[in-house]
Amino acid sequence: MLESRAMFEVKLQTYWGDSDAVGIVFFPNYFKFVAQAEEELYRAAGLLKSRLMEQHQIWLPRVEVFAKFSMPIRNGAAIHVRMTPTFPGDKTVRYDFEILDEKRRTVSGGYVTAVCVDRTTFEPKAMPEEIRNAIAAL
Repeated sequence: MLESRAMFEVKLQTYWGDSDAVGIVFFPNYFKFVAQAEEELYRAAGLLKSRLMEQHQIWLPRVEVFAKFSMPIRNGAAIHVRMTPTFPGDKTVRYDFEILDEKRRTVSGGYVTAVCVDRTTFEPKAMPEEIRNAIAAL
């Protein structure tokens, strides 16, 4: 398994629309925050994920997700998302993540696994080296 050299971290803001009626961030939005952090990882490498997927004619659908929730995130809170990517195979990337509150306490942790597929056939294919290298370099 090829591991990245470092963990990537991004600070995000939560909003009213992320929350339920009692002002707590609705649990599916945690995965949205991880997806935003993934996009920021590409930006930090000087790349746009959408452009790379178009260029290589691929998609990166999620095939497995897991999260454990330790404490709620309140509406309007700033959070930090830490991601550590690994490559379990030549077609997959797994992002282990940790979400921290403003006091740097862990509120959630888990992982998201994506598989590289051909845009036309949706058949799995090897992840392009340009993408693997960009993710692993961070």
